[in-house]
Amino acid sequence: MKKRMLAGFFLSLTLVLSACSQGGNAPAEQGQQGSEQQQETAAKTELIVAADQEPVGLDPHKVPAASSARIYGLVYDSLTKLDENLDLVPHLAEKWETSEDGKTITVTLAQGVKFHDGKDLTAEDVKFTFERILDPEVGSISKSYFSSLESIEVKDPTTVVFHLKNPDAAFMANTSSASTAIVPVGAGDLTTEPAGSGPYMLEKYESGQYVLLKKNPNYFKPELGQFETIKFQIMKDEAERLAAIRAGKIDITMVSADSATLLQNSQGVEVKNYQSLEYSYLGINVAKKPFDDPRVRQAISYAVDRNQIVQTVWKGEAALTGPIAPAAKSWALDPSNYDSYTPNIEKAKALLAEAGYPDGFETQIDTASTYPDMIESAQVIQQQLLAIGINAKINQLEWGNYVDTWSSKDTTLMVGRNTSGVDADRSMRFFFHSEGSANVWNYSNPAYDQLVEQALVTVDVEERKKVYEQAQQLLVNEDVPNLFLASPKNFYAVRDNIEFNPSAAGEGYSLVRAAVK
Repeated sequence: MKKRMLAGFFLSLTLVLSACSQGGNAPAEQGQQGSEQQQETAAKTELIVAADQEPVGLDPHKVPAASSARIYGLVYDSLTKLDENLDLVPHLAEKWETSEDGKTITVTLAQGVKFHDGKDLTAEDVKFTFERILDPEVGSISKSYFSSLESIEVKDPTTVVFHLKNPDAAFMANTSSASTAIVPVGAGDLTTEPAGSGPYMLEKYESGQYVLLKKNPNYFKPELGQFETIKFQIMKDEAERLAAIRAGKIDITMVSADSATLLQNSQGVEVKNYQSLEYSYLGINVAKKPFDDPRVRQAISYAVDRNQIVQTVWKGEAALTGPIAPAAKSWALDPSNYDSYTPNIEKAKALLAEAGYPDGFETQIDTASTYPDMIESAQVIQQQLLAIGINAKINQLEWGNYVDTWSSKDTTLMVGRNTSGVDADRSMRFFFHSEGSANVWNYSNPAYDQLVEQALVTVDVEERKKVYEQAQQLLVNEDVPNLFLASPKNFYAVRDNIEFNPSAAGEGYSLVRAAVK
């Protein structure tokens, strides 16, 4: 493939030079050049995407890392998806009906769906998948999504019925997550051997080099997936990614706000952005002293200037955020509701003194060594905390170790990023309920649990909003298990011969719709 592209390039260059020197022959040779370029474009069957991190496993139910999810999100499919407007739309679930009491959801599956090994995807696979997610031995990251699930009934090969303990307003929205992917009955270790039904299949994985995906020829939505292969080229260094996109060695890469500015006038490169559902945070282990005292956590919140993080780390290309990113407009509370978002050093010092730390203390902030925004956020927070006597050492972790540390529930302070999701249940219950699958901060407050549980069973949207507003206030102003910092715009650099439109619906949504212009 690359050899053909190089050959086309040198041939085109020869024709251009020839046209410049031979005058009258230029129009004919320019026509020949255009023909050669069209042939080259038509021949492009591989999309090359730069990956800033290596996947740390490919089991969708066990591995939350974004570096893995971007791969398995293309290999597997879920019952529902999000569209470009972040609306929930049918996918493997062709349709669903909820009973009047809200405790029974009947799902009709799309027909003609096959796993990559040729086996039909049926209601039995759906039942097996959700039982696997709920199995404590599996340790699924999505287990708490479906705490309302009582039993699963297979009515026929294309009909599955979810029987719930109570109404669950977020149940179907939660099935849009890549971490709820449908796997075949009997699936075992999916860490390195995926068993999906998605638009692409795992062809080859060279550790430290690339992941190669091959188009699923039997995909039930044949209009999706314009490229025969998608290659995720692992490039951890952003300078390397910038050089590669400029040289045309890759087609797509995510870049920082700084790099997006540098690329604005680069020939052959387009820069695209969108307001993400992500947010950066400072996580606090509330089980460790002195952070078991909410006054210490509140003091840190008053000491951290989030606006400075927006300007310094994200170059102004981010918005202040609470536990629900502002892109989720239906649920996010305006940050002006949070008193501690206005820095107040004197109040922070007073809170520390009340907690018994008038002179501050020493601590450690964990962060990922290969994400510049995480490192920079940690550095800004480190400097800001000095003003109240907290001396924080920054501990940069290799990506795999970072993920392990996050899941261990044994970190002290940690800078990271989360994705809100389109339903507030993910932001509020999944991350912060006492039994939330992603509550790695040892945070537990019965009053908070009651609020998010109440919201889950509340069908009326306006009433749900009111309950979530109370929960957001409690989380940010009083309990402070996390400091919510900034919700950034995401930037992609794209070669100008590639049609690719990133959105908050997710990278996978855009990749399967990418095409040669």
